[in-house]
Amino acid sequence: MRRRGFTTATATAAVLMCAAMALSACGEKETAESAPAVENAAAADTESAAPEAAGHTVTFYDSDGTTVLDTTEVADQECVAEYTPKKEGSIFVGWFATPQMSHRYDFTQPVTEDTSIFAGFVTYACDTREYAIVGSGTSPVLLESNWGAVIGAAQKMQKEESDTENCYTITLDLNAGDEFQFAIDSSWNNQRGYGYLDTIELDGMDYFENSGSLGDAGVKRSNIKCAVAGNYTFTLTTYPGEDVYETDNANYTEENREAFNINPYDTITWTYNGAASADAADTQTDYYIKGAVVTGWEDVYSDETKFTEENGVYTLRVELTEGDEFMFTSMVTAGDTSSVGTEYIRYTNIAGEDAESFTHVTEGGNANLIAAEAGTYVFTYDPAEKVLTVDVE
Repeated sequence: MRRRGFTTATATAAVLMCAAMALSACGEKETAESAPAVENAAAADTESAAPEAAGHTVTFYDSDGTTVLDTTEVADQECVAEYTPKKEGSIFVGWFATPQMSHRYDFTQPVTEDTSIFAGFVTYACDTREYAIVGSGTSPVLLESNWGAVIGAAQKMQKEESDTENCYTITLDLNAGDEFQFAIDSSWNNQRGYGYLDTIELDGMDYFENSGSLGDAGVKRSNIKCAVAGNYTFTLTTYPGEDVYETDNANYTEENREAFNINPYDTITWTYNGAASADAADTQTDYYIKGAVVTGWEDVYSDETKFTEENGVYTLRVELTEGDEFMFTSMVTAGDTSSVGTEYIRYTNIAGEDAESFTHVTEGGNANLIAAEAGTYVFTYDPAEKVLTVDVE
C-alpha cells in the first residue's frame, strides 16, 4: 500500500533527507551482511546439487590384446559408440569382450566401469571344406540325418562363389525340439554349434536354445535346439586361417585333433522365413532303455528294451540288477525313415512329489537313474507331461 505524501516543502525535504540517510545506512548494512548470505547460499547450492556422474575409460585394443587403437571417456550408464578400425592387409570382423575373442562385445549394454574391447582382424584364406547340417529331430532333413549318419544332398550346405569370403548356406524346415550343428563329416569334425550363433532372438523371442552336448565340450560345440518351428536359412561364415585346436582338452590327440577344431571368428547367422514350407509328416516316437548292465551302454532296439504304448502312455517292464545305471532314449520314425531322437528320459523326469518312485531309484551322473534294488521294474512315461513313474513288482 502506498504511503500518503506530506503537503509542506519543509516536511518533504526532511523526509527526503532522512530517507536518503536511511537508505545509505541500509545499503551499507545489507551489503556487509549480504555477502556471507550469498556465500552461504552458494555453499548450500553446492551441497544440494547432485554430484556429476563418474566417467569410465573405454580402451579399444588390437587383436594382440596390447596395442591400443583408441580410448574414449564414457559417462556412467551410457553406451560406448562403435567404430570400424582399419588395418592394412586384414579384414575387421567385429569387436570382442575378451582378448581370447570368446564372445562379441555388446554395444547395447551401458558402461559401468573401465572397459577393454578387442578388435577381431582376420586374413582371407579360401575354405576348401564341405559343410553339412548334422543332427536329429522330427523335421525331414534332420530325421534323415540321424545325428549325421546320413549326409546327402538335403543336408549339405552350398558354398557361395567368392574370392573374398567363405559363406555356406542352407534353407530347411525345422520343428520345435530339433537339435543340430554344422560339421564337415559324420564324425562331427570341425563342428560349429550354439556358440557360433550371432543371436538367438528375434523380436523379443528366443528361437534357439543351448541343448548342451555329450562329454566335456564348451558352448561352441553345444547342440542348437530349435524353439520355434518354421523355415530357416542359415549362413555359416568361416575364416580357416584363424582355426585353432583345444590341445588342453583331456581327450585331445593328434589323431582326433579335428574334433577339437574351433575358431573365434566363425559365425552362424540365420533368417526366419516364416512357416514351414511343407506339411509335417506323421511321426512315431518310441522309447528304449539304455544302461551300464542292461545293455552295456549300447543302443539296443528290441522288444525287451522297448516301451509299449497304449492311449499315449508308454510302459516298460524289465529286470534290473541293483546298482545298474541307466537312462531312456527315443527313436523317431516317419514312413520308412527312423532316427535316434532328441528326447531323453532321466531321473529329472520323476515328479518332485512322487516319493514312491524315489524309493526305487537314485540319481547318477548326468541325471541318469540308478536301480536301488534288484527286481522287475515297471516304468511308465507320459510324453505329453514328460513325467516318469517307477515301481518294482
